[in-house]
Amino acid sequence: MEDTPYIAPPAGLNPGIPPKPNNWLVPAILITLFCCNYLGVVGVIYAARVDAKYNLGDYAGAEADAKQAKLWTLIPLAVGVFCWIAFMIFYGAVFWAAMQNKGTSPTF
Repeated sequence: MEDTPYIAPPAGLNPGIPPKPNNWLVPAILITLFCCNYLGVVGVIYAARVDAKYNLGDYAGAEADAKQAKLWTLIPLAVGVFCWIAFMIFYGAVFWAAMQNKGTSPTF
């Protein structure tokens, strides 16, 4: 028999290596660009650390950073949705008040 090189199975099939956790990088970047810049950056930083720790063999650290990336991606999303709803209510109230005074001129 000839010697064949050993080919390791993929990470999910090898019982000694846990599968790589979701790093939440794309959602964190989108939240940073379109929603909450300052809070979203924290999610991007944690998301970038997931792959680095996983590739170094720090599986527990990668899992912990994945949880933090998820947290710091969903918190800015919730803050952004809350602010968007608050702005819509405010502008709706202003529009409604303006429509109530449609025949009068403002007094100063």
